[in-house]
Amino acid sequence: MNNSDDIFNHITTVFIDIDDTLWWFTENSKVAFRHTYDKFEVSTFEPSYERFHDIYLAENNRLWELYHHGKVEKDYLVNERFRYVLDAVGYQGDCAGMAALMNEEYLRYLATLPLSVPGAHALCARLIARGWQVNALSNGFKGVQQRKLESAGLLRFLSHVVLSDDCGYTKPMRGIFDHALQVTGADASQCLMIGDNPEADIQGAHEAGWHTIYFNIKNIPAIPGTADMEVASLDEILPTVR
Repeated sequence: MNNSDDIFNHITTVFIDIDDTLWWFTENSKVAFRHTYDKFEVSTFEPSYERFHDIYLAENNRLWELYHHGKVEKDYLVNERFRYVLDAVGYQGDCAGMAALMNEEYLRYLATLPLSVPGAHALCARLIARGWQVNALSNGFKGVQQRKLESAGLLRFLSHVVLSDDCGYTKPMRGIFDHALQVTGADASQCLMIGDNPEADIQGAHEAGWHTIYFNIKNIPAIPGTADMEVASLDEILPTVR
């Protein structure tokens, strides 16, 4: 890893991933999923919330991995994840119809939840105080991501929210990083990416010629040679941003 002074001496523009880097997706999604399970009275056909959630989580993670690499479309992901779990637990009704309703409610409620990752507000404020432009860069869905950021009081820090929906490319594809440069007018050598996904965020940005800070919140090893700096909390970045 490079010396942090070497990284920060050249930065003018920062891009930060949204889910589990700024906005605490892991914790907020638990609340939204439980809300959805209760609202649609899923216990009447699957009494084990834990089983329903575990099946969904595994399938959702699988579909997102495919989506990151452009192997499935957004519409397929959002429709299939609930349809799959409903079918898996033996729901006897219209799985596709129920899945669409559940997904709509889940995303609607999810976007209202305010919990940010500890240190997110302080980090954004410090980066801006240094004179850098701060932006979000995410594979999440247009509309939903902005509402999440607004709910958590984070949107006010951001000059741009750049999403895969805007350009047709998903991280780690080079296209989304080049699109972000076009939106901001920045040069790749002056950009810093902060994110929690070692492939989508860090390897993708590294291969696009950006500097990188890997936020290892989930204890997943970094891909060798891709992270200029690795931290376990956002607060660890603050002392280096002087």
